[in-house]
Amino acid sequence: MIRPTEASRFGVDTGGTFTDVVMPGGDGRLRVYKLLSTPADPSEAIGDGVDALLGSDELPYEVVHGTTVATNALLERRGARVAFVITAGFEDVLWLGRQARPELYALHVKMPEPVVARADVVGVRERLSALGEMIEVLSETEIARVVAEVEALDVDAVAICTLHAWANPAHEARLARAFRQHSAGWHVSVSHEISGAFREFERASTASVNAYVGPLMARYLRRLQGRLKGARGVEVLLSHGGRAEVAFAAEQPVHTVLSGPAGGVVGALQAAREVGLEKIITLDMGGTSTDVSLVDGELEVREDAEIDGLSMVVPVIDIVTVGAGGGSIAYRDAGGALRVGPRSAGASPGPACYGRGGQELTVTDAHLALGTLRSGRFLGGEMTLDAPAALRALGRLADALETPAEEVARGVLAIADAAMARALKVVSLERGRDPRDFTLVGFGGAGGLHACRLAEALSMRRVLIPQNPGLLSARGMLGARRRRYYRRTVLRPLTEVLAEDGSLRELLRESELSAVDALGAESGAELELRWEVGLRYQGQSFEVVVPVDWSAELEGLRDPSERFEAEHERLYGYRAAREVELVGLRLSASLSDAPALDALAPEGDARALADAEEVMLDMGKGAVAARVIERAWLAEGQRIKGPVILTEYSATTVVLPGWEVVVSRGHLILERES
Repeated sequence: MIRPTEASRFGVDTGGTFTDVVMPGGDGRLRVYKLLSTPADPSEAIGDGVDALLGSDELPYEVVHGTTVATNALLERRGARVAFVITAGFEDVLWLGRQARPELYALHVKMPEPVVARADVVGVRERLSALGEMIEVLSETEIARVVAEVEALDVDAVAICTLHAWANPAHEARLARAFRQHSAGWHVSVSHEISGAFREFERASTASVNAYVGPLMARYLRRLQGRLKGARGVEVLLSHGGRAEVAFAAEQPVHTVLSGPAGGVVGALQAAREVGLEKIITLDMGGTSTDVSLVDGELEVREDAEIDGLSMVVPVIDIVTVGAGGGSIAYRDAGGALRVGPRSAGASPGPACYGRGGQELTVTDAHLALGTLRSGRFLGGEMTLDAPAALRALGRLADALETPAEEVARGVLAIADAAMARALKVVSLERGRDPRDFTLVGFGGAGGLHACRLAEALSMRRVLIPQNPGLLSARGMLGARRRRYYRRTVLRPLTEVLAEDGSLRELLRESELSAVDALGAESGAELELRWEVGLRYQGQSFEVVVPVDWSAELEGLRDPSERFEAEHERLYGYRAAREVELVGLRLSASLSDAPALDALAPEGDARALADAEEVMLDMGKGAVAARVIERAWLAEGQRIKGPVILTEYSATTVVLPGWEVVVSRGHLILERES
């Protein structure tokens, strides 16, 4: 069961098509609500969903939500006008980048444009060495000149990045203070406050992106707080799977660029642990896209993200996204071939079968045409799908392709499967992991429709479909911890750092104290600290991150060289007889303040199960007789064999022939027969 807290807590996931709202009920069951998103103002759908579940109750409540505001602003390039302040002589760093070509063999490459106009870059006369020593001191006169130059640009936000500020942030701090004290009220983004990374381009890009989305995010969060006037607290899920207060998200919105997908991975790991599974690959198929991630016991968090060619050095769960979702549009390309996505019908107009004016065929329409999606059981019958509209959209595309309609519908699903299978291989095979050793966790509104097909494509033998799969991301937000990450760059030989035990402990102590100060002390909440180190062989460009059992209070700090070399060998196939360099330290600090979420075993309905409808379906292996069963009819421990279609409020699960389902703690475990 879900143990309620003294104040109700809502988990809210805002997607491109639907907004999902969940809250614990007093009987231990999740109360859920799914409604169409309001892209013009996401706070409206959130407020409507919370109101629907609260009803007339005037109880105190808290909201944890995932947001796509920053992500969409970057994809659509509709952020603020930004002034970029950087050390004089380095004004072109955002355009020079890393000289990486997105298309290696293209003769005419269109490089991603920074979010800053070149005319809005201001050079500042100051200089530090790579060790943080003063070479040219920043004068008060220079600060005044730079502020005046920015004032003349008529910008909404300011990004500051000076050379080697990771080693000595004094100049950045003085510039930031001057801009924040100015009456213009700019959103000020400072590179060292966001990341302690030493690579200047990545730090500069991160600061500029943060400034670009900052004003938009701040306005959105103010509207949300105004809409949720009865809320005792509003928090935002960050890209690394932890949650933070609104003030932090407004100040550093770059940490929310993968907010929504992170909730799904957190929820999938929670569900997997409830049935004793630790090694999973997640498949979060929503209306607009599909997100996949590999979890081997713990969330895989990396320190780099990229959206629309924009680099950011912030902690994010390792997620790969493809433009294949339930709303992905199928079309005939210029060469006459069938294509699917990445363009999506979204919430408005949505798939043709939604009856909201959509005319183009989508993945959802293809499922409805083939019968794997049942028109009268969508959203528990609250929303009836328009099958004739889906068939008309299918017919138009079939005529354009001069191909039988049923073959086109099957082709749409096969193309979507191929895109998702490639993403699953990226997070597993391309990173040295065998997908056969993992369980595929299918969720999102459409994940269960494709999970068995994708598991077979990757020779995986087990699939997990959690309770309320279409709302799992929102459930994950309920169970997310308050979390912060801290990074310190070192760049010294490991043996030298370990020998100077005192200086290393001081770095650990400073970060641990920062974590305590940021997260605060909450009644009954335990602060958990986890350290990782970035190591590399001397002469290498990039590091390998490994966990360490370090703490400022430990007597002896163990040498992590062996752990690093073993991980390096796993990733790259060799060890080198070279000195190991400590690139940096990373601290993950979290509070165990989330409510305990336990699955509730279903009682089932044997009579309804016995009278289940049977339909003839083509599941890719010829026509077969498949039962259509409400998931609620299945009792704890019950087993059924495919083919079967399992329907429920938030999703539909297709169990192919050769698969068996068992109900475990309310979740569905699908196992492939030998």
